[in-house]
Amino acid sequence: MSLLTSTLWLIFAEIIFTLSGYIVSAGLGRLLGPADYGRYSIVIGLTTMVIIFVGRSIPTAMAKRLSEHKQDATTAHAIIRTAAIIQLVLIATLTIVFYSAAPLIAHLLGDYTLVPLFHLSALIIPAFALSSFHVLIFNGYKRFGAMAALKMSRGLFRVAWILGLAFYFGVKGALSGAIIAPLCVFGIALIIDSIHPLHEKKTKKHSLFSFPYPPQKILSYAGGFMLFTLFYEFYVRTDIYLIKALLKSDMATGIYSAAMTISLIPYYLFFALTFMLFPTISERTKTLNVKAASLIKAVLRFVFLLIMPSAILITFFAQPLVTLFFGEAFASSAALVPLMIGGTVFGAFFYILAAVFNGAGYTYITASIAASAVVISISANMIFLPHYGITATALIFSLTSFLMGSASLLLTYKIFRAAIPLRTIIRVLFACTITAYSAWLLTHTHIFFVISAFIALLIYTAILIVTRELTLDDITYIKQRT
Repeated sequence: MSLLTSTLWLIFAEIIFTLSGYIVSAGLGRLLGPADYGRYSIVIGLTTMVIIFVGRSIPTAMAKRLSEHKQDATTAHAIIRTAAIIQLVLIATLTIVFYSAAPLIAHLLGDYTLVPLFHLSALIIPAFALSSFHVLIFNGYKRFGAMAALKMSRGLFRVAWILGLAFYFGVKGALSGAIIAPLCVFGIALIIDSIHPLHEKKTKKHSLFSFPYPPQKILSYAGGFMLFTLFYEFYVRTDIYLIKALLKSDMATGIYSAAMTISLIPYYLFFALTFMLFPTISERTKTLNVKAASLIKAVLRFVFLLIMPSAILITFFAQPLVTLFFGEAFASSAALVPLMIGGTVFGAFFYILAAVFNGAGYTYITASIAASAVVISISANMIFLPHYGITATALIFSLTSFLMGSASLLLTYKIFRAAIPLRTIIRVLFACTITAYSAWLLTHTHIFFVISAFIALLIYTAILIVTRELTLDDITYIKQRT
């Protein structure tokens, strides 16, 4: 399977997974209402920050080493076993710490009724870690087809389990579904590995906690990546905790969370690119392959061409999107979406380029940018949130994301000499101006906004063809890589 075909499969899987996330969010918004949806967002958001930290730090370091040694079955097997031992210790420790810290977290948020919910959500940590470990094994081997299958199955399982249990048991049911869904994905991963093994089974016996591969080679990379993951996840989720702690309002938390969910639609659609870029850049920079720069440049152009019209359409059709997904009770969320969309664009560029930097071993760059964003976001919210409410938080999100995206783009040019071509920027901005005016003229009501969005997208595409930003050469380029 070619690199481009694999990427398209991952993007398709990401679309399915993202759609499932919006189905879950929309269903929970309607089942729980703004206040309970806000409580669910607080608990699942903090738990997600922990599970992503534990689920991607050591496994991502493992994936990097696997991408460098995937042709050596003995070394690859040793890498996986060593990473599994480290991960087991980390999972157990963090699960116990999180469970024990539930009363303290609830105290800081000013709501002790959250304690049993945090206790329940602690079980999500080991469940998610089991599934993500196998996903990143496939990532290290560049088995993108298997990754796509797991991504789609996870989307389907979380729709079934989270919404199904939430219907009968409310917030606790939704959290229980979030525990069961990744366990089902773990089962699918075991089935795939049994049918198409990644490596030969080894007969050599090791003691339970022996390290057949030097653990420092995993930990040396994982340390920087852990810092990046910690700071970045804290950045993207800190808003709702500041709103809860400073405003003491579940309603405001739920309204802001709904707006964030809508504004991040383009960001999630490009998330799949990070899984393709990470092992590919890791492999190419190991041998100083000059094709890394051309790949980065092509990806930047591809993202810019697609994310700009997406941001425009979401800005102009925010009201019907919010109503469609969450219902009239969340109507006030629509006003926040245009304020946050700039953060979506630059945030997407940062996260995609973070995969490039992390794959090339520059984890200190991504960690430093994310840490700076955390400091700016918290400081600004402490000053402006109590006086100007969640509108200020939305603007601060866009500002910090702009700084993160700009810094990553500048450093990408400095290190890899890769950038979006100037002619592409001019042509796309011209097309976006006409598209924005067209979207403003078209109807924004009810289901008809889908037709209006499609017409606006056709106008955007036509302008790119007329200005020769999209040509037959692009089609040829795609055919050569499929």
